[in-house]
Amino acid sequence: MANDNIIIGAQCGSDHVLAAAGRGHDVASVRDAVRIAVECGFRPNVDFIFGMPGEDDSDQKGSLDLAAELTGLGARIHAHAFMPLPGTPWRDAEPAFIPVSTLAELDRLAQQGASYGHWRKQAEHSARLAETARAYPRRTRRRRTDA
Repeated sequence: MANDNIIIGAQCGSDHVLAAAGRGHDVASVRDAVRIAVECGFRPNVDFIFGMPGEDDSDQKGSLDLAAELTGLGARIHAHAFMPLPGTPWRDAEPAFIPVSTLAELDRLAQQGASYGHWRKQAEHSARLAETARAYPRRTRRRRTDA
């Protein structure tokens, strides 16, 4: 086999946040996907996004718990910070606060080689984007009606 890596988009460890994001899967599906990938000889790289809109401390704890479980199975975590992207339903969404405890756990996983990513830089960009969105709110376009 030429490639033994596979990317799985978990995004988070909260069924509530996954449903709000319209992901179309739940936490159990992520567990199953990682388990199957490992059984088939792949090393899963699992994407997680921290600070998703509406995420609270318990949602972030769920994500960290799931990340720890998946790394125990042999996966690596590709950590991201939420950034509102143009053209997406959450383009104007406010990122959730990422507490120091979550940052420390992500650092610990990275030091163990269990995670990677540019989530700290993304968190900085996200904060700037949110600040700009507040300063320059999106104008709604009026529909033109022909008489």
